[in-house]
Amino acid sequence: MPTIIAGLLAVAFGLWGLTVWWWSVMELLRGVVPIVLIVVGLLTLAAGLTKVRANKDEDATDEELLGE
Repeated sequence: MPTIIAGLLAVAFGLWGLTVWWWSVMELLRGVVPIVLIVVGLLTLAAGLTKVRANKDEDATDEELLGE
């Protein structure tokens, strides 16, 4: 029960803070969103390159096994 009360209080204070400092929250989001997009883009690029390299390695070993 105390956990539920603490959770409700945290949500209430969070909503209150969101309404009182709305412009500060928006400034934070404007600064964080581009950074998050860059990091996600780099991670996606790295995952794609790793997959392409893995496929090339598999193709090379298949050709070597077949003797071509």
